[in-house]
Amino acid sequence: MQQGLLVSLLLSSTLMVGSVFATELQPKRVSALLQDEQLNQRVEDLYHSALTNDVDALNFSLNRLSLPQQEAARFLVIQHLEQNNVALTPVLAKWLQQQLERRPTYQVSEQGDGYVITKVAFNYPAVAQRLLHRWEKDQQVLDFILSSERQELKLSDWLSGSVHDLNVKQEILLNELDSLSPEALQALVDQVTQHAVSAWLPSTKVMVKLAKVSQDPQLYKVLWQMRADQHSLSELQRLANLAPELFATEQVIAATQNPSLKVQALGYLAQLHPLPDNVREFLLVKLNHVDDGSIVATQLARSGHAGWLQQLLGERDTVRQNNVKAGLSHISQ
Repeated sequence: MQQGLLVSLLLSSTLMVGSVFATELQPKRVSALLQDEQLNQRVEDLYHSALTNDVDALNFSLNRLSLPQQEAARFLVIQHLEQNNVALTPVLAKWLQQQLERRPTYQVSEQGDGYVITKVAFNYPAVAQRLLHRWEKDQQVLDFILSSERQELKLSDWLSGSVHDLNVKQEILLNELDSLSPEALQALVDQVTQHAVSAWLPSTKVMVKLAKVSQDPQLYKVLWQMRADQHSLSELQRLANLAPELFATEQVIAATQNPSLKVQALGYLAQLHPLPDNVREFLLVKLNHVDDGSIVATQLARSGHAGWLQQLLGERDTVRQNNVKAGLSHISQ
């Protein structure tokens, strides 16, 4: 009997403590509050105070509302800010930070198929958190652009930090690089090209973007010296699709210096019809190589240049002749 009474008292105490943090509302009551016409008219005035940074008036008007209307209104105001993509000011951002520190009073339970989900009825802290995350990112974007334009941004410092921070900053750089002035872009490029390859380098994804936007031959030279991955392979293919444009073909030729890109680059060059003069001269030299000559000859033969290879058979260079014969052997007679 005494044990049963103790259990009952403990259970009652637990329920009382829980009620301090959250009060249950029915889903229909929550929906009715959010759609209440009179409350939404009040919310329009509150929203205007937020837009004008008059947070004193906003807080005063909110505090005059009784519960649970106050929490519903607080949620609706913050939701309006998010839905309308309002650019936050420092004053408004500080107010939203204050909302994160508040503890919502109401919760709602929803019946599922064999389970019950309990959640915050008016989850304004979650919306405020999303808005602040977006604002922080906007501030980072502005910082990146201004620092770059002042030529004060140091890439090695910018692209540092935790994995999350690095991913965010890298995304900002990739998205905003096209908008920078030529002078700002060149200042970033110089930070890569004016240092030894063994020094710090951005990821290949960033390097490809820098090279693509700047069209800087020295930056491409560094890129082709880096370990190849999907990003450098993709850039090689993009350049090959631009051939026989001169700059593109020059970079595909340069990419053959990377052992992991050599076969693909040689293949792209061999597929050009007709062969540009610079490509023809490059491949002709390659045909003399003991290691690369047979690869080049095979690529040329398979790409429809067997006639040119046949013409080269009459030359006396033994290495070239052997490579040409090896290449021609891979096609049907």
